[in-house]
Amino acid sequence: MTIAALELNDQSLLIQAEDGSLHAEPGFARLTPDGIETGEEARAVAWREPQHVYDQYWRQLNQTPLPIRHPHARHHADIAFAQLRKLWQNAGAPESLVILAPGSFAEAPLSLLLGMAAALPAQVSAVIDSALAACADAKRDTLYVDLQMHESVLTVCRSRGDSIAIEEQEVFPGLGMAQIQNALARHISDLIIASYRIDPLHSSETEQAIFDEIPHWLNRLRWEGDVPVKLRSEQGEQACILNREAIRALIGDRLASVRTFIDKWRDCERRLSHGSGLLTGLVSEFSEAEVVGQTVGTHYCLSRSEELAEPGGELRRLSELRRPEAIEVPAGNGERLATHLLCGDLALPLDRPVSIRVADEGARISSDWDEEAAITVVMRDRRLETLQGGGDAALPSDCLPGEAIRLGRHEFRLIRVGGE
Repeated sequence: MTIAALELNDQSLLIQAEDGSLHAEPGFARLTPDGIETGEEARAVAWREPQHVYDQYWRQLNQTPLPIRHPHARHHADIAFAQLRKLWQNAGAPESLVILAPGSFAEAPLSLLLGMAAALPAQVSAVIDSALAACADAKRDTLYVDLQMHESVLTVCRSRGDSIAIEEQEVFPGLGMAQIQNALARHISDLIIASYRIDPLHSSETEQAIFDEIPHWLNRLRWEGDVPVKLRSEQGEQACILNREAIRALIGDRLASVRTFIDKWRDCERRLSHGSGLLTGLVSEFSEAEVVGQTVGTHYCLSRSEELAEPGGELRRLSELRRPEAIEVPAGNGERLATHLLCGDLALPLDRPVSIRVADEGARISSDWDEEAAITVVMRDRRLETLQGGGDAALPSDCLPGEAIRLGRHEFRLIRVGGE
């Protein structure tokens, strides 16, 4: 029986097939006369066509009638099903699914989702809390932060040696990536108004352009003190500077509601979901947090799919995992890590973002933030973190000299430069 793992986070819904292939897209959908478009295609017009684009149908997965009549969508469940079917088909229409659901996904929408999966048709063999899957290898009590589009879920996973279980979990509605991006867009608007007396958010074209670039600007602010912004509109070109300290204060204000929970579990190790990685450079409480790889949870579920399956076919969301085997501890004590990425005769340090671009004439790497690059990576906590792109790249599990990043037919070697 073919199988795939589906992780529900509407920042980037992810399905991984058993052959390792990945398919991901954001939780945006556009209603058209011909049907329902989902993913990046819908996000790319979300601010130009707000009356046609939906982005809360996963957070509010229900069968409440939409305020408009549409031949292809009666309610949010119809919209979500269109995206689910697209992801499932892209993964090769697997016969079985393991679903990774966040703690914010209540029983009613989960039951609805199981019915949608059956209609694909696909058999759901297991449902696991996505935080638990991401922390399955944790050796200590771990606080896991999962930033979704419109809310955040903070989960404490308690390690007991031969098992790991969810100890406490809290959902913070209205505190997601959309709210952070909206705050940054308003901040940019205030800067432009102060300098040019023009509000860029009054033009849907300029507003779309701002939201297209915000993810790149936020990632750059993790490493750069100031990021220049240029906008083009009917009134000409407007420019401003995004200051990292100002953005830290902006985001910090919005995280005030979670600090009580964080302080309660201050002794826990901290992990961030792949989509929450920007918090490491912009929120002091997470400056040392580990950012888990995009496929850590789905890979775990695929590798343990038979163990996770419920006997008798009865489904419940798993909140505890048994770990009969000993957990391997990375051999990090005194081990020399790679410091640079090599391409041809050029080696660039990995403690700053490195972009890899591949073209017909060959491959090249740069220390500039290349938004057209196939992948941009940086080394954190002995591992390579993907900052953008990377869907077709194979990354090593540890940053050891001699390991390599593989991208198509190209190979980029990790090397150590300097002292012993």
